[in-house]
Amino acid sequence: MPPSSTFPPEIYDRIIDEISPPSKDALSTCALVERSWVPRSRTHMFRRIDFRVPPTNQADLLTSIGHTTEFQRNVANTDVASYARNLVLTLASSGNIASEIPQASKLHNLISLTLNCSNVIIYAVNDAMFTKLLSFIRHNQKLEHISVRSLVIYPSAFEVLLACAAIRAPVLQSLHLQSIWGPDWITDAWDRRKSVPARPSQSCRQTSCLTRLYISHCENGVITTLLDSFDLRNLHRIALMNLDWGSYMTMTDATSNSTLIHFTLDLSDHRHGVGEEQIFNRLVNILTVQLVLKRFSDAPRVLHGLQRALFQGNPCIQKLHLQFRQYPSPSDTMVDTALRELHLTRPSICISIGFEVQEGIRPCATTTNIGALFGWMGQTGRLQFEGLDDWWVHEATKH
Repeated sequence: MPPSSTFPPEIYDRIIDEISPPSKDALSTCALVERSWVPRSRTHMFRRIDFRVPPTNQADLLTSIGHTTEFQRNVANTDVASYARNLVLTLASSGNIASEIPQASKLHNLISLTLNCSNVIIYAVNDAMFTKLLSFIRHNQKLEHISVRSLVIYPSAFEVLLACAAIRAPVLQSLHLQSIWGPDWITDAWDRRKSVPARPSQSCRQTSCLTRLYISHCENGVITTLLDSFDLRNLHRIALMNLDWGSYMTMTDATSNSTLIHFTLDLSDHRHGVGEEQIFNRLVNILTVQLVLKRFSDAPRVLHGLQRALFQGNPCIQKLHLQFRQYPSPSDTMVDTALRELHLTRPSICISIGFEVQEGIRPCATTTNIGALFGWMGQTGRLQFEGLDDWWVHEATKH
């Protein structure tokens, strides 16, 4: 008796869902057992495609063009291409690799595109490699997530990249930009780009669905270019990591009318900046705020700034998390006082702290010793110890 007549199809779909993703062999076997199991099995087997240019295997490296041709032939199979949803394209900086990047015409059902560029340089808008990368966006209007990492690019080309994403991916919800830089010899071009006021496109304002934004270790002009292409009014989550103070100011102002509910800001390299009060006034009007600090001694100034901002308008902050890159010393007792004053100003706020210590550095204090630094907060049960909500990491791995 065929399996499909024994149980409802939904049962078999659920079983196949549980098999994925650990065993590709098991999924392949499922596809051979019963014809009705093929679609669900292939959905998981071909959902994610990882392709490296050039390949890491030395034998394939000698015939990398053939490697790309073989990949292209397999993807040309419409049954395979129709199930592909997530593409991770890793580009190694190795001469002219444009011919080794596969064509995008068959992969037209992608919902996630990740470009790991390994400091690949894009010299101009008409660069052959850049044209091929853009084709993955042009052929996939259902893209919901785009991630670009470690890219060296001319400002004009980066502007085209973001404009293409804004126009050709109208349902884009998540954008990750990490380590986007200009070539060393044209740094002044990015500086000029930074000084140009943002001019958000009216068409993008009508179509932008962007709700999650992560920017880390990027050139100053990246923010301005982003604001020219995307409207951020529907933004719910934003994380700004390791940017200069001017970029923080620009983005804080640009999101003043956004529906933000979660803001992560890395202040570990900033002890003071012009416009600090403006940033604090914005943060207290967001439900959940995460601040990354380097030292415990930096926390009182930040907490006092937030406390002053609580007296401005109608703050709505409910959760504050402080993430420290260094463990405290026994003399760091002023943090407890500052936390107490902040809590007395807004009794409903939930406060937590966590640590992100560099690898190889031993903790200089146990959890018990750290807890002793928070006398009042610890006695009243107002303080929690937990990790940073790095939602951008989980979002990148789930696709």
